[in-house]
Amino acid sequence: MSFALFLVYVLFTFLRPVELLAPDTELRPMLWLWLIAFVAALARALSKRQFAASGVHMVLLGGFTLAIAMSQITNGWFGGGLDAVSNFSSSALLFVLVCMNVTSIRRLRATCAVMVVALVFGATMSVYSYHTGYRAEELVLQQGGFSGARGDGIVPDSRPVPAHDTSGLYMWRVRWLGFLNDPNDFAQAMVMAMPLLWATYRPGRRWRTLMLLVLPSLALLYAIYLTHSRGAMLGVGAMLAVGLRRRLGPVKSAMMVALLAGAAIVSSMGGEREFSSKEGSAGERIEAWSTGLMMLKSHPLFGVGYGNFTEHHYLTAHNSFVLCFSELGLFGYFTWLGLLVVTYKGMSRVMASRTPDSAEFQMAELLRMAFVGFLVCAWFLSRTYQPTLYFLLGLCVAAWHCAKQGSEAGQLQALRLGPSRWGRGAWGAVFGSLTLVYGFVRLHYA
Repeated sequence: MSFALFLVYVLFTFLRPVELLAPDTELRPMLWLWLIAFVAALARALSKRQFAASGVHMVLLGGFTLAIAMSQITNGWFGGGLDAVSNFSSSALLFVLVCMNVTSIRRLRATCAVMVVALVFGATMSVYSYHTGYRAEELVLQQGGFSGARGDGIVPDSRPVPAHDTSGLYMWRVRWLGFLNDPNDFAQAMVMAMPLLWATYRPGRRWRTLMLLVLPSLALLYAIYLTHSRGAMLGVGAMLAVGLRRRLGPVKSAMMVALLAGAAIVSSMGGEREFSSKEGSAGERIEAWSTGLMMLKSHPLFGVGYGNFTEHHYLTAHNSFVLCFSELGLFGYFTWLGLLVVTYKGMSRVMASRTPDSAEFQMAELLRMAFVGFLVCAWFLSRTYQPTLYFLLGLCVAAWHCAKQGSEAGQLQALRLGPSRWGRGAWGAVFGSLTLVYGFVRLHYA
């Protein structure tokens, strides 16, 4: 019963039926559904003594939550610490909810399937809206610098059907509802969903593969194209590089990804926006990264405060890593990167301890692809605290937990997440990412 409630909550979280069918309701059904699902999952976890996350995961998540509070308290606002933790709690508790419910491979596959179905539906609806104009005000973002005016200064009476607009004045970008109403967020979620769609793949079943895997994958890819998200394009490339490396080797996989990247640029997949730091919006982002480094320099331990980046710069960071270290300092940045590193290492440990034909290996490989693609997108988006990230982290932790169940002594030892290894990895990620950001900034100004 608790798992069924959880699946309904996951479906509604990504499908957004309330915004789709009853956007003006004041009943807050999602809040009530979450409360019921959480209480039911907590009762089950306590009675069964099953919880996917280890102590390491919870300590890092707790440390990150503490960093969010301290970032406000050390900047002189004690009440702001409580408000910041309250704002982040929905993402943190979503991670906990996943870990309480997803404790077997069957449950992991079912959760991935529900999430993918919701996003494929959203992709299909947004594409339909783009080509027909149906609910285009909600599902297609109109971007342009002309405030709705045509070249002759005449303001059109109504928005054209996005696919039929040949004026060249606007860039039309598909999106979804709720927390995915930004095209970049929607693209990032679809990048995450693409490899997980193949969790149900069965060799030898051609029609099933075509109808349930190939066509939905094409729908997701086309919707990603219509978001015109350059970060998502790079995320798809990184995801493919990770997935192809084991099958083709590093050289061939790199060549294929480079070929696909070139094709994407030639086809103007980014909406005719340049892939250059000198392009307007890209240059503004790197200027924001430079400001973020200055914030870290002035507030190294706890940052300038959760949600305070735009008080020091006119734009947000447009980089989840920059947003984290500038707002939360090195303490928050280390705990956040530590959670990412220990999650990635957990999936790598699963793949190292299982054979390629095992369900645990296959799920870990697909989740690792989704994780890498998602984080590459996050390099260009300020989504440090977004629920989608913590939902994905919960799925990855669940894959590691499933591999531990029934493992032999040697395999269990290989699956352990010792603090010495993930700690070094976290500090390496801190140093490496800061160096990379600094390098981008120096190259831009040079």
